[in-house]
Amino acid sequence: MNPSDLSRTTCLVVDDDPFMVAALCAQLQALGVGQVIHTTNAHDALRRLADRSQPIDIILTDLNMPHMDGIQLLRHLVALEESAGIILVSGEDPRLLESVRSLGEQQHLHIVGTLPKPISQQALGELLLRSDAPRRTSEDSNNTQVFAEELRQAIRNDELEFFFQPQVEMGSRRLVGVEALARWQHPQKGWIPSDMFVSLAEQYELIHELTDCIYHKAIDASASLQQQGLHTRVSINFSPSTLSALDLPDILSDALQRRGLSPSDVVVEVTESTLAQDMNIALDILTRLRLKGFGLSIDDFGTGFSSLEQLRHIPFTELKIDRCFVHDAAGNSASRAILESSIGLAHSLSLSCVAEGVETLEDWQLVQELGCDIVQGFYIAPPMPPAEMAQWAQDYALRHAAS
Repeated sequence: MNPSDLSRTTCLVVDDDPFMVAALCAQLQALGVGQVIHTTNAHDALRRLADRSQPIDIILTDLNMPHMDGIQLLRHLVALEESAGIILVSGEDPRLLESVRSLGEQQHLHIVGTLPKPISQQALGELLLRSDAPRRTSEDSNNTQVFAEELRQAIRNDELEFFFQPQVEMGSRRLVGVEALARWQHPQKGWIPSDMFVSLAEQYELIHELTDCIYHKAIDASASLQQQGLHTRVSINFSPSTLSALDLPDILSDALQRRGLSPSDVVVEVTESTLAQDMNIALDILTRLRLKGFGLSIDDFGTGFSSLEQLRHIPFTELKIDRCFVHDAAGNSASRAILESSIGLAHSLSLSCVAEGVETLEDWQLVQELGCDIVQGFYIAPPMPPAEMAQWAQDYALRHAAS
Protein backbone atom coordinates (compact mmCIF):
# COMPACT_ATOMS: atom_id res chain seq x y z
CA MET A 1 0.00 0.00 0.00
CA ASN A 2 1.26 3.49 -0.85
CA PRO A 3 0.99 6.32 1.73
CA SER A 4 -1.56 8.03 -0.53
CA ASP A 5 -3.79 4.93 -0.32
CA LEU A 6 -4.28 5.42 3.42
CA SER A 7 -6.69 8.27 2.76
CA ARG A 8 -8.95 5.77 0.93
CA THR A 9 -8.62 3.10 3.62
CA THR A 10 -11.30 2.16 6.15
CA CYS A 11 -10.20 0.60 9.44
CA LEU A 12 -12.32 -1.17 12.04
CA VAL A 13 -10.98 -1.09 15.62
CA VAL A 14 -12.24 -3.79 18.02
CA ASP A 15 -11.20 -3.50 21.68
CA ASP A 16 -13.18 -3.68 24.90
CA ASP A 17 -11.10 -0.89 26.49
CA PRO A 18 -12.57 2.50 25.43
CA PHE A 19 -9.31 4.29 26.25
CA MET A 20 -7.38 1.95 23.94
CA VAL A 21 -10.02 2.44 21.25
CA ALA A 22 -9.65 6.21 21.53
CA ALA A 23 -5.84 6.00 21.39
CA LEU A 24 -5.87 3.70 18.35
CA CYS A 25 -8.39 5.87 16.52
CA ALA A 26 -6.25 8.94 17.16
CA GLN A 27 -3.12 7.18 15.87
CA LEU A 28 -4.88 5.95 12.74
CA GLN A 29 -6.22 9.41 11.98
CA ALA A 30 -2.78 10.92 12.56
CA LEU A 31 -1.37 8.43 10.04
CA GLY A 32 -3.85 9.66 7.44
CA VAL A 33 -6.36 6.79 7.43
CA GLY A 34 -9.48 7.97 5.64
CA GLN A 35 -12.13 6.44 7.87
CA VAL A 36 -11.95 4.77 11.27
CA ILE A 37 -14.88 2.78 12.67
CA HIS A 38 -14.69 1.45 16.21
CA THR A 39 -16.52 -0.80 18.61
CA THR A 40 -15.89 -2.27 22.05
CA ASN A 41 -17.82 -5.43 21.24
CA ALA A 42 -16.74 -8.25 18.91
CA HIS A 43 -20.36 -9.22 18.23
CA ASP A 44 -21.02 -5.70 16.97
CA ALA A 45 -17.90 -5.92 14.80
CA LEU A 46 -19.22 -9.10 13.18
CA ARG A 47 -22.59 -7.48 12.49
CA ARG A 48 -20.84 -4.60 10.73
CA LEU A 49 -18.68 -6.97 8.67
CA ALA A 50 -21.57 -9.26 7.75
CA ASP A 51 -23.60 -6.27 6.57
CA ARG A 52 -21.11 -5.69 3.70
CA SER A 53 -22.63 -2.27 2.97
CA GLN A 54 -19.53 -0.49 4.25
CA PRO A 55 -16.30 -2.07 2.96
CA ILE A 56 -13.59 -2.59 5.62
CA ASP A 57 -9.95 -2.77 4.55
CA ILE A 58 -8.16 -3.35 7.88
CA ILE A 59 -9.42 -4.87 11.14
CA LEU A 60 -7.44 -4.12 14.30
CA THR A 61 -8.56 -6.43 17.08
CA ASP A 62 -7.59 -7.07 20.68
CA LEU A 63 -7.30 -10.66 21.89
CA ASN A 64 -8.49 -10.65 25.49
CA MET A 65 -12.08 -9.39 25.37
CA PRO A 66 -15.21 -10.43 27.31
CA HIS A 67 -18.12 -12.29 25.67
CA MET A 68 -16.06 -13.04 22.54
CA ASP A 69 -12.26 -13.05 22.54
CA GLY A 70 -10.00 -12.38 19.57
CA ILE A 71 -9.50 -16.06 18.76
CA GLN A 72 -13.26 -16.61 18.62
CA LEU A 73 -13.56 -13.53 16.43
CA LEU A 74 -11.04 -14.99 13.97
CA ARG A 75 -13.10 -18.18 13.83
CA HIS A 76 -16.15 -16.15 12.81
CA LEU A 77 -14.12 -14.19 10.26
CA VAL A 78 -13.20 -17.49 8.61
CA ALA A 79 -16.90 -18.38 8.38
CA LEU A 80 -17.58 -14.98 6.81
CA GLU A 81 -14.75 -15.57 4.32
CA GLU A 82 -13.41 -12.20 5.42
CA SER A 83 -10.80 -10.72 3.08
CA ALA A 84 -9.80 -7.61 5.03
CA GLY A 85 -6.30 -7.34 6.45
CA ILE A 86 -6.12 -8.17 10.16
CA ILE A 87 -3.76 -6.63 12.72
CA LEU A 88 -3.68 -8.44 16.08
CA VAL A 89 -3.21 -6.15 19.08
CA SER A 90 -2.57 -7.37 22.63
CA GLY A 91 -0.77 -6.82 25.89
CA GLU A 92 -0.47 -10.59 26.36
CA ASP A 93 2.71 -12.66 26.14
CA PRO A 94 4.34 -12.02 22.71
CA ARG A 95 4.52 -15.78 22.10
CA LEU A 96 0.76 -16.02 22.58
CA LEU A 97 0.33 -13.20 20.06
CA GLU A 98 2.50 -15.08 17.56
CA SER A 99 0.51 -18.27 18.13
CA VAL A 100 -2.72 -16.46 17.28
CA ARG A 101 -1.08 -14.99 14.19
CA SER A 102 -0.06 -18.50 13.11
CA LEU A 103 -3.59 -19.76 13.76
CA GLY A 104 -5.06 -17.02 11.57
CA GLU A 105 -2.63 -17.72 8.75
CA GLN A 106 -3.39 -21.45 8.89
CA GLN A 107 -7.07 -20.53 8.52
CA HIS A 108 -6.16 -18.51 5.39
CA LEU A 109 -7.02 -15.14 6.91
CA HIS A 110 -4.98 -12.16 5.74
CA ILE A 111 -2.95 -11.50 8.90
CA VAL A 112 -1.00 -8.29 8.30
CA GLY A 113 0.95 -8.51 11.56
CA THR A 114 0.90 -8.14 15.33
CA LEU A 115 1.34 -5.18 17.66
CA PRO A 116 2.13 -5.40 21.39
CA LYS A 117 0.56 -2.86 23.75
CA PRO A 118 1.36 -0.04 24.27
CA ILE A 119 1.18 0.55 20.53
CA SER A 120 3.90 2.40 18.68
CA GLN A 121 2.44 4.71 16.04
CA GLN A 122 5.51 4.14 13.86
CA ALA A 123 5.08 0.35 14.00
CA LEU A 124 1.37 0.74 13.27
CA GLY A 125 2.13 2.92 10.25
CA GLU A 126 4.66 0.43 8.90
CA LEU A 127 2.13 -2.41 9.14
CA LEU A 128 -0.52 -0.38 7.35
CA LEU A 129 1.84 0.52 4.51
CA ARG A 130 2.84 -3.06 3.87
CA SER A 131 -0.62 -4.52 4.31
CA ASP A 132 -1.81 -4.44 0.68
CA ALA A 133 -5.16 -5.47 2.13
CA PRO A 134 -7.75 -6.22 -0.53
CA ARG A 135 -10.34 -3.45 -0.69
CA ARG A 136 -13.85 -4.84 -0.64
CA THR A 137 -16.57 -3.23 -2.68
CA SER A 138 -19.90 -4.42 -3.99
CA GLU A 139 -18.09 -5.09 -7.28
CA ASP A 140 -15.35 -7.27 -5.74
CA SER A 141 -16.65 -10.54 -7.15
CA ASN A 142 -16.84 -9.08 -10.65
CA ASN A 143 -13.41 -7.50 -10.23
CA THR A 144 -11.91 -10.86 -9.24
CA GLN A 145 -13.40 -12.53 -12.29
CA VAL A 146 -12.07 -9.74 -14.52
CA PHE A 147 -8.63 -10.08 -12.89
CA ALA A 148 -8.72 -13.85 -13.47
CA GLU A 149 -9.62 -13.38 -17.13
CA GLU A 150 -6.77 -10.88 -17.50
CA LEU A 151 -4.44 -13.46 -15.96
CA ARG A 152 -5.73 -16.11 -18.38
CA GLN A 153 -4.98 -13.83 -21.33
CA ALA A 154 -1.56 -12.88 -19.91
CA ILE A 155 -0.60 -16.57 -19.70
CA ARG A 156 -1.85 -17.36 -23.19
CA ASN A 157 -0.26 -14.24 -24.70
CA ASP A 158 3.08 -15.07 -23.05
CA GLU A 159 3.04 -11.85 -21.02
CA LEU A 160 4.20 -13.36 -17.71
CA GLU A 161 7.81 -12.85 -16.74
CA PHE A 162 9.96 -14.13 -13.92
CA PHE A 163 12.93 -12.87 -11.96
CA PHE A 164 15.93 -14.77 -10.62
CA GLN A 165 17.06 -14.31 -7.00
CA PRO A 166 20.64 -15.48 -6.35
CA GLN A 167 21.53 -18.16 -3.80
CA VAL A 168 25.05 -18.04 -2.35
CA GLU A 169 27.06 -20.75 -0.57
CA MET A 170 28.11 -19.46 2.84
CA GLY A 171 31.53 -21.07 3.10
CA SER A 172 32.90 -20.07 -0.30
CA ARG A 173 30.49 -17.16 -0.95
CA ARG A 174 30.13 -18.66 -4.41
CA LEU A 175 26.93 -18.28 -6.45
CA VAL A 176 25.41 -21.77 -6.57
CA GLY A 177 21.82 -21.24 -7.63
CA VAL A 178 18.88 -19.00 -8.37
CA GLU A 179 15.20 -19.16 -7.52
CA ALA A 180 12.73 -18.40 -10.30
CA LEU A 181 10.03 -16.01 -9.06
CA ALA A 182 7.05 -15.32 -11.31
CA ARG A 183 6.04 -11.72 -12.05
CA TRP A 184 3.17 -10.25 -14.01
CA GLN A 185 3.42 -6.77 -15.45
CA HIS A 186 -0.19 -5.67 -15.35
CA PRO A 187 -1.01 -2.71 -17.64
CA GLN A 188 -2.63 -0.73 -14.79
CA LYS A 189 -1.24 -2.27 -11.58
CA GLY A 190 2.41 -2.60 -12.63
CA TRP A 191 4.56 -5.52 -11.45
CA ILE A 192 2.52 -8.06 -9.48
CA PRO A 193 4.40 -10.76 -7.49
CA SER A 194 3.38 -14.39 -7.76
CA ASP A 195 1.90 -14.68 -4.27
CA MET A 196 -0.84 -12.28 -5.40
CA PHE A 197 -1.96 -14.30 -8.41
CA VAL A 198 -1.02 -17.96 -7.83
CA SER A 199 -4.03 -18.53 -5.55
CA LEU A 200 -6.21 -16.87 -8.19
CA ALA A 201 -4.78 -19.22 -10.81
CA GLU A 202 -5.64 -22.20 -8.60
CA GLN A 203 -9.16 -20.91 -7.95
CA TYR A 204 -9.88 -20.45 -11.67
CA GLU A 205 -8.07 -23.64 -12.80
CA LEU A 206 -5.23 -21.78 -14.49
CA ILE A 207 -2.45 -23.18 -12.33
CA HIS A 208 -1.30 -25.87 -14.78
CA GLU A 209 -0.98 -23.33 -17.60
CA LEU A 210 0.80 -20.92 -15.25
CA THR A 211 3.29 -23.51 -13.97
CA ASP A 212 3.98 -24.78 -17.47
CA CYS A 213 4.66 -21.21 -18.64
CA ILE A 214 7.03 -20.40 -15.76
CA TYR A 215 8.86 -23.73 -15.91
CA HIS A 216 9.64 -23.45 -19.61
CA LYS A 217 10.68 -19.79 -19.34
CA ALA A 218 12.92 -20.57 -16.37
CA ILE A 219 14.73 -23.46 -18.02
CA ASP A 220 15.10 -21.46 -21.25
CA ALA A 221 16.81 -18.70 -19.28
CA SER A 222 18.90 -21.24 -17.36
CA ALA A 223 20.10 -22.79 -20.63
CA SER A 224 21.01 -19.31 -21.90
CA LEU A 225 23.02 -18.58 -18.73
CA GLN A 226 24.87 -21.88 -19.06
CA GLN A 227 25.81 -20.95 -22.62
CA GLN A 228 27.31 -17.76 -21.14
CA GLY A 229 29.37 -19.86 -18.73
CA LEU A 230 27.16 -19.38 -15.66
CA HIS A 231 26.44 -22.88 -14.37
CA THR A 232 23.90 -22.58 -11.56
CA ARG A 233 20.93 -24.68 -10.63
CA VAL A 234 17.46 -23.11 -10.82
CA SER A 235 14.82 -23.64 -8.12
CA ILE A 236 11.20 -23.59 -9.27
CA ASN A 237 8.12 -23.63 -7.03
CA PHE A 238 5.33 -26.11 -7.67
CA SER A 239 1.86 -25.58 -6.20
CA PRO A 240 -0.37 -28.31 -4.71
CA SER A 241 -2.50 -28.65 -7.84
CA THR A 242 0.48 -29.41 -10.06
CA LEU A 243 1.51 -32.41 -7.97
CA SER A 244 -1.47 -34.42 -9.15
CA ALA A 245 -0.23 -35.41 -12.62
CA LEU A 246 1.65 -38.71 -12.45
CA ASP A 247 3.44 -37.99 -15.74
CA LEU A 248 4.92 -34.73 -14.40
CA PRO A 249 8.46 -36.20 -13.96
CA ASP A 250 8.51 -37.30 -17.61
CA ILE A 251 7.19 -33.96 -18.87
CA LEU A 252 9.78 -32.00 -16.89
CA SER A 253 12.74 -34.19 -17.84
CA ASP A 254 11.77 -34.22 -21.55
CA ALA A 255 11.64 -30.42 -21.56
CA LEU A 256 15.14 -30.27 -20.04
CA GLN A 257 16.54 -32.76 -22.54
CA ARG A 258 15.30 -30.63 -25.45
CA ARG A 259 17.29 -27.69 -24.07
CA GLY A 260 20.45 -29.62 -23.35
CA LEU A 261 19.99 -29.45 -19.58
CA SER A 262 20.09 -32.15 -16.94
CA PRO A 263 17.57 -32.78 -14.12
CA SER A 264 20.45 -32.03 -11.71
CA ASP A 265 20.22 -28.42 -12.95
CA VAL A 266 16.73 -28.03 -11.44
CA VAL A 267 15.46 -28.05 -7.86
CA VAL A 268 11.73 -28.66 -7.45
CA GLU A 269 10.47 -26.66 -4.45
CA VAL A 270 7.32 -27.79 -2.66
CA THR A 271 5.77 -26.42 0.51
CA GLU A 272 4.51 -28.40 3.46
CA SER A 273 0.92 -27.46 2.56
CA THR A 274 1.52 -28.81 -0.95
CA LEU A 275 2.32 -32.24 0.47
CA ALA A 276 -0.73 -32.26 2.68
CA GLN A 277 -3.06 -32.40 -0.34
CA ASP A 278 -2.60 -36.06 -1.36
CA MET A 279 0.45 -37.64 0.21
CA ASN A 280 0.31 -40.85 -1.85
CA ILE A 281 0.30 -39.11 -5.24
CA ALA A 282 2.85 -36.52 -4.10
CA LEU A 283 5.16 -39.29 -2.85
CA ASP A 284 4.89 -41.10 -6.19
CA ILE A 285 5.70 -37.97 -8.22
CA LEU A 286 8.46 -36.62 -5.98
CA THR A 287 10.20 -39.98 -5.66
CA ARG A 288 10.26 -40.34 -9.46
CA LEU A 289 11.59 -36.80 -9.82
CA ARG A 290 14.41 -37.66 -7.43
CA LEU A 291 15.04 -40.92 -9.29
CA LYS A 292 15.53 -38.91 -12.48
CA GLY A 293 18.06 -36.64 -10.74
CA PHE A 294 16.04 -33.54 -9.84
CA GLY A 295 16.81 -31.80 -6.56
CA LEU A 296 13.90 -31.72 -4.10
CA SER A 297 13.47 -28.89 -1.62
CA ILE A 298 10.93 -28.62 1.18
CA ASP A 299 10.15 -24.89 1.14
CA ASP A 300 8.97 -22.68 4.03
CA PHE A 301 10.08 -25.36 6.49
CA GLY A 302 8.59 -24.93 9.95
CA THR A 303 5.34 -23.26 8.91
CA GLY A 304 3.25 -26.46 8.62
CA PHE A 305 2.34 -29.33 10.87
CA SER A 306 3.67 -32.47 9.19
CA SER A 307 7.27 -31.58 8.32
CA LEU A 308 8.98 -34.39 10.19
CA GLU A 309 6.69 -37.05 8.73
CA GLN A 310 7.40 -35.70 5.24
CA LEU A 311 11.15 -35.63 5.81
CA ARG A 312 10.98 -39.29 6.84
CA HIS A 313 9.16 -40.43 3.69
CA ILE A 314 10.23 -38.14 0.84
CA PRO A 315 13.81 -38.13 -0.56
CA PHE A 316 14.46 -34.42 -0.16
CA THR A 317 17.90 -33.03 -0.95
CA GLU A 318 17.34 -29.61 0.56
CA LEU A 319 15.56 -27.99 3.48
CA LYS A 320 14.61 -24.35 3.03
CA ILE A 321 13.91 -22.44 6.23
CA ASP A 322 11.08 -19.93 6.08
CA ARG A 323 12.07 -16.27 6.10
CA CYS A 324 9.94 -15.52 9.17
CA PHE A 325 12.33 -17.57 11.34
CA VAL A 326 15.47 -16.21 9.66
CA HIS A 327 14.83 -12.48 9.74
CA ASP A 328 13.24 -12.63 13.20
CA ALA A 329 15.90 -14.83 14.82
CA ALA A 330 18.29 -12.08 15.93
CA GLY A 331 15.67 -10.55 18.22
CA ASN A 332 13.41 -13.49 19.03
CA SER A 333 14.72 -16.37 21.10
CA ALA A 334 11.99 -18.76 19.92
CA SER A 335 12.74 -18.04 16.25
CA ARG A 336 16.46 -18.47 16.88
CA ALA A 337 15.85 -21.83 18.54
CA ILE A 338 13.73 -22.99 15.59
CA LEU A 339 16.35 -21.74 13.13
CA GLU A 340 19.19 -23.46 14.97
CA SER A 341 17.33 -26.75 15.38
CA SER A 342 16.22 -26.71 11.72
CA ILE A 343 19.81 -26.30 10.54
CA GLY A 344 20.90 -29.11 12.86
CA LEU A 345 18.08 -31.34 11.63
CA ALA A 346 19.01 -30.72 7.98
CA HIS A 347 22.62 -31.65 8.61
CA SER A 348 21.64 -34.75 10.59
CA LEU A 349 19.64 -35.91 7.58
CA SER A 350 22.46 -35.01 5.15
CA LEU A 351 20.34 -32.30 3.55
CA SER A 352 21.61 -28.98 2.27
CA CYS A 353 20.14 -26.15 4.35
CA VAL A 354 18.98 -22.89 2.71
CA ALA A 355 18.01 -19.78 4.69
CA GLU A 356 15.73 -17.42 2.80
CA GLY A 357 14.96 -13.87 3.89
CA VAL A 358 18.55 -12.88 4.77
CA GLU A 359 18.07 -9.13 4.59
CA THR A 360 20.75 -7.62 6.83
CA LEU A 361 24.37 -8.15 7.87
CA GLU A 362 23.02 -9.28 11.25
CA ASP A 363 20.95 -11.99 9.53
CA TRP A 364 23.99 -13.11 7.51
CA GLN A 365 26.24 -13.31 10.55
CA LEU A 366 23.69 -15.28 12.54
CA VAL A 367 23.02 -17.95 9.88
CA GLN A 368 26.77 -18.18 9.31
CA GLU A 369 27.35 -18.71 13.03
CA LEU A 370 24.67 -21.41 13.11
CA GLY A 371 26.23 -23.27 10.18
CA CYS A 372 23.70 -22.74 7.38
CA ASP A 373 24.93 -23.88 3.94
CA ILE A 374 23.23 -21.52 1.47
CA VAL A 375 21.57 -18.13 1.85
CA GLN A 376 19.12 -16.11 -0.20
CA GLY A 377 17.70 -12.64 0.39
CA PHE A 378 18.00 -8.91 -0.21
CA TYR A 379 21.32 -8.75 1.66
CA ILE A 380 22.83 -10.70 -1.24
CA ALA A 381 20.61 -9.37 -4.04
CA PRO A 382 16.97 -8.67 -4.84
CA PRO A 383 15.20 -10.66 -7.55
CA MET A 384 16.29 -9.47 -11.01
CA PRO A 385 15.43 -10.10 -14.67
CA PRO A 386 17.36 -13.09 -16.08
CA ALA A 387 19.04 -10.79 -18.61
CA GLU A 388 20.80 -9.02 -15.71
CA MET A 389 21.90 -12.20 -13.98
CA ALA A 390 25.18 -12.83 -15.82
CA GLN A 391 26.42 -9.27 -15.26
CA TRP A 392 25.42 -9.39 -11.59
CA ALA A 393 27.28 -12.69 -11.15
CA GLN A 394 30.39 -11.21 -12.74
CA ASP A 395 30.25 -8.09 -10.54
CA TYR A 396 29.58 -10.21 -7.46
CA ALA A 397 32.58 -12.45 -8.17
CA LEU A 398 34.82 -9.39 -8.56
CA ARG A 399 33.55 -7.85 -5.30
CA HIS A 400 34.06 -11.12 -3.46
CA ALA A 401 37.58 -11.53 -4.88
CA ALA A 402 38.46 -7.98 -3.81
CA SER A 403 37.22 -8.57 -0.27
